[in-house]
Amino acid sequence: MLFEFAPAVKAAIDAGKYLQVFTSTGVPIAMARDAATGRFVAHAIGAFAQNSAISPLVSPVQMLMGTTQMYQMHQGFTAIQAGLQTIQSSLGVLQATTAFIGLGTVAVGALSAVNLHQTLKLRKEVGQLRLEVKEGFIDLKKALKEQGAEIKELIEQVATDVEFRNHRTILVRAYGLFTQALHRFRSAMQIQDVQRRNAEIDGARGMLFQALADYDNGELLSATCSAGKLRRLECAWAIEQAIIATYQVQKESAAVSDRLSHLQAKIREDALDIVGDCSSDDELDFLFPELTRIHDHDLVLLESWQNQIDWARSLPPSELKLLESADLQHSELTVNYDTSDNSVPAEQLNYEKLRPKSHFYSLRDQLAMMIKPELRQECESYVTQQAALAGYKTLVTSNLQQASNLTVANLYWFFKVRDDSEDESDDESIEVEEITEEETPKIYRKLQSLLASQEWKEADEETAALIFKLSGQQYEMSATYAESVSSREFNVIDKLWLKYSKGKFGFSVQKSIWLELSGKISNDSEEIYKKFCEQVGWRVKSGCLLSSYLNFSLDAPKGHLPVQVAGQGWSAASFLSSLNSVIID
Repeated sequence: MLFEFAPAVKAAIDAGKYLQVFTSTGVPIAMARDAATGRFVAHAIGAFAQNSAISPLVSPVQMLMGTTQMYQMHQGFTAIQAGLQTIQSSLGVLQATTAFIGLGTVAVGALSAVNLHQTLKLRKEVGQLRLEVKEGFIDLKKALKEQGAEIKELIEQVATDVEFRNHRTILVRAYGLFTQALHRFRSAMQIQDVQRRNAEIDGARGMLFQALADYDNGELLSATCSAGKLRRLECAWAIEQAIIATYQVQKESAAVSDRLSHLQAKIREDALDIVGDCSSDDELDFLFPELTRIHDHDLVLLESWQNQIDWARSLPPSELKLLESADLQHSELTVNYDTSDNSVPAEQLNYEKLRPKSHFYSLRDQLAMMIKPELRQECESYVTQQAALAGYKTLVTSNLQQASNLTVANLYWFFKVRDDSEDESDDESIEVEEITEEETPKIYRKLQSLLASQEWKEADEETAALIFKLSGQQYEMSATYAESVSSREFNVIDKLWLKYSKGKFGFSVQKSIWLELSGKISNDSEEIYKKFCEQVGWRVKSGCLLSSYLNFSLDAPKGHLPVQVAGQGWSAASFLSSLNSVIID
């Protein structure tokens, strides 16, 4: 992270009168000191990351100022107070959007109504008091009124979901506890007696930990989609920073550093889990820009915050005295959360440029590589091995290390699909009816393993992934995917589903139900689809398949699975009707 100083301070730095502060390892600190006397004279007024003003989604920029205020208590806790207000506003808006996302899969394109761009605009509206946060929620119908009738209907749909109402009750309680804790914390900072102040802060911190437990509840998180999970975890990350602030006010610098380190690791771990749960283009469109913002701004800010804490901890007593007595100039750090013209965030624009050059699985891997760079090394290793076997002499490690994540991920999937296809062709002589556990072609073995262990949800996801691979296409899902997969390949997958579900699940089961309904109803595929959904237990509303009602067990109705293939971007009705031509009885 780079820092910006006031013009007069910058001029003094350029002239050599002042010096910007650096850690012993050369990391910049948001402070300047007098070159002659060594006195600390100024604090930065701005910060930059990725060539733009720092603009985190969750993390409060003001906390960087809180580092110096740990040692200047006579000047109050203005930076901490401002940071807490930022956390409260952010958490309120982030939580409010869960009332739109709900628990399951929302209708195609609907996540764009609460994506990064829209959320930044909502936060600005709240900050300017145009929208009010009540019990951790805002009036989304009012906030999203320009989005149209379909969005309003989806908001009402989520509101009537019994399971989400239970979640909402917990979130309302947690938000109430969170706001009470912040109020207690703010009041505590006004107490002059250190012992009494610390006792009150301890109490506020305990309340924050209670609120955090609700937001970070694994059981609740497992019941929601990846977009909803991200928003709830963002709330948890915000509360974590409020907890860190309580330690900072108490001058517990070791605890602050430890929790900042833990939080950065947790954000990366949580983000990686969310990416792994992502199973559709719409979810990826939502996640990619937002996680990029968190990676490029929030994590950078948290790292800088920790650097400043560790730097202060390393100062000898004489330096600490200088810091405590410093009268810092221009101590209000500029916060650039939202642009005045509500322009589309750079992360979203970059993603829109990236998307046509790649495909779902490659983009998802690129996101994972950004969060955990070690994953890129694994992909590079695979590409170099496959390239050597295929005779691509330029695809060596030294060249790949210079390539973008886009290039590495695309190359990985190029060779992955090619490798799996070759394995399949090696076993081409195996007849569908003769497939045994030992003879299953390699490309289907993961699916077979998941089905054999009755991991139905994972098997459903793997089925969709297989159809994608076998289609040989590289861009968005479309109706041509079903047409691009051979009857033999469909039947291999179908036989595996039939075998391990004892005839309850599979494409042929769905085909049979569809044909039976077609004989009873007119050729209206929409009407047939409605009846089909009723019979197999798929809950659909406003054209949206509600994933929270899917049953990944043998207790599900006949034909309930697989389901993701029909919902991966082409018309489910068209896909189901096409089974007649690809499934051999």
